[in-house]
Amino acid sequence: MTMTPATLTIDPEDVRASARDASARPAWLEKVAEYVQRAASEGETVTLTAKQRMLTPEQVAALTGVSRSTISRKIKAGEIHAVKVGNRNRIPFDEYMRWWDQAMGDVVELVRDDLREDLFGTR
Repeated sequence: MTMTPATLTIDPEDVRASARDASARPAWLEKVAEYVQRAASEGETVTLTAKQRMLTPEQVAALTGVSRSTISRKIKAGEIHAVKVGNRNRIPFDEYMRWWDQAMGDVVELVRDDLREDLFGTR
């Protein structure tokens, strides 16, 4: 007798990516269907839950190409809002996206005029 694994984790990026191609049943949905069918065949019930995705400062650093200490400084300065889990900082994914969008907007503002001049010359 095989046992169904206790959990199945679906990556939000997989779901977002599949939304762009609605032509076929996405792979993540196939995994869910197989998991539920296997559990049902073994007489088990399935409960679906969702939890907020949290990132470590190391993960945010890797995603943005800066050092972990830079992310820690931004947390301490209040630029990135983090949640303490024990004595560790965790950054909600939505907060990471908010901060990244703001940071990229700031970069665009800083270089907009230079880019316009490089592309179109001075007017």
